[in-house]
Amino acid sequence: MIISGCKKTEDESITKDYRQLYALFAEATSFKKKLNYCDIFLKKAKQEKKTDMILAGYRMFSITRTDENVLIYSDSIIALTKDKSNVHYPAVAFEIKGDFYYDKRAYKQALDNYIQFAKYAKKHQQKEMISNANYTIGVIKRRTGNTEEALKLYQHNYTYTKQHQDSITVKTYLNSITALANVYNDMELGDSAEYYNKLGYKEAIRLKNERFQYHFALNQGIAAYHQQKFVTAIDSMEKYIPYFENLNDYDKLSFAYYYNGEAYWKLDQKEKAIQYFKKVDTAFQKTQSLFPLLRKAYIQLNTYYENNKDIAQQLHYRNRLIKLDSVLNSDELYLNKTIFKEYEIPKLQAEKETILAEKKHQQNTFKKVIIALVFLLCFVFIGFGFQYKKRKMAQRRFQEVIQSKTSEKPENKQKTAVKGLSIPSEIIEDIIVKLEKFEKENGFISNQITLNSLAKQLNTNPNYLSKIVNHVKQCSFSSYINNLRIEYAIEQLKTNPTYLKYTIKAIAAEVGFNNVQSFSKAFSNSKGINPSYFIRELKKTKKV
Repeated sequence: MIISGCKKTEDESITKDYRQLYALFAEATSFKKKLNYCDIFLKKAKQEKKTDMILAGYRMFSITRTDENVLIYSDSIIALTKDKSNVHYPAVAFEIKGDFYYDKRAYKQALDNYIQFAKYAKKHQQKEMISNANYTIGVIKRRTGNTEEALKLYQHNYTYTKQHQDSITVKTYLNSITALANVYNDMELGDSAEYYNKLGYKEAIRLKNERFQYHFALNQGIAAYHQQKFVTAIDSMEKYIPYFENLNDYDKLSFAYYYNGEAYWKLDQKEKAIQYFKKVDTAFQKTQSLFPLLRKAYIQLNTYYENNKDIAQQLHYRNRLIKLDSVLNSDELYLNKTIFKEYEIPKLQAEKETILAEKKHQQNTFKKVIIALVFLLCFVFIGFGFQYKKRKMAQRRFQEVIQSKTSEKPENKQKTAVKGLSIPSEIIEDIIVKLEKFEKENGFISNQITLNSLAKQLNTNPNYLSKIVNHVKQCSFSSYINNLRIEYAIEQLKTNPTYLKYTIKAIAAEVGFNNVQSFSKAFSNSKGINPSYFIRELKKTKKV
């Protein structure tokens, strides 16, 4: 029956045109549905032997998958277009492969693909792509400690991007400023970093980009540190650290943690400094990657515990430093040589060829621009439609949550639900009564609750408790506890004004979750919206 239904859906979908199929793909909320529409799109394109649509199908697959299949579909694009390249292909395929390898911290392969990305971008004078290629190659230079080389490339890229603002996105333009501010901070040139931070902050406000605005503000704290303004540095960074913690942006957080630690260290508040250096280590454990200069956090940890004669902690962080060094050193020699040989030397010749190519193809420029604009507008309209529908869905879910009330299950439903359980009825009734008391007394908000601990508390065994919860509550034990916590959190947010002043991290802790991630995931699974969105909308209704 299920297979038949899927076949019917596919038959209906394949009759749609490519724009309709792409819209369905963009609107799909599950990974499985997205892959299904990718598959239908590509099959249709192959049946109709439309090369441009086949390429679009491969690209849809490559941006949907997160595993090694990204490389397979990108290579398919490259194979079809390497000898007949155009303004989009195979450049975007090399960029996608570069991003994939970069995210996997495979910098050798990332660099190889970014260099190819730059080659095709320059061949077709794609200004957005050229700037992105400069930026990504510079990021790899900076990550491997080649800050002087990164600075030269970032300076060139900022000049190029500034000259072509009308042809690039806001993100690409602001990235070119961010890159300079970052690398000047790496070089401890606080005045230069401050200049670009202030410029970037002003431009981010003008272009209405909050994330970059906060990034430049956070970065200014680092610049203040290099200017020996330690109190100012701490105030600036601690103000914006929570914003990036909510985004789990560990690249930015690792720098903020490190420099905040160094500022406290300079103020001789070493206990506070150590807490931030430990957060640098936490970031490394999550990402398995750090920029080279951040290894100094481990040096400070080692020094602190050596002075305090805490051998165990000293050994612990020494081992962590060894692990970090093994990651940092694995690619450095290759990258230094490869960047110089394959990117720097051909750069001047490539710029010359770019000018000649631009002059040669100037008669075709207008036509290409019009085609590109039509293509871009199609995707913009599709994107707007998707975002509008997504916002409407979120608003509807918010209203449903606001208007919903906790429903009580009638006793006869509970009895029906446990029929057939191989547990004595008197034990079942006893446990149900105790569970009702447990819920009424909000016992679930303790973060120490486990199946075993609750079973012990209710004077029963875990097996009985698990079976009864599964049948009566129609969910697993962990889902049962999480659902109770989410309902409790929502009720408190609706009725207790104090809760609206809490951070999401504080709310998660108040209702028994051990971290923000598990709270957000449970909330989203239960209510279909993120807790941050729910709280923001709730504040609007209460005019907080």
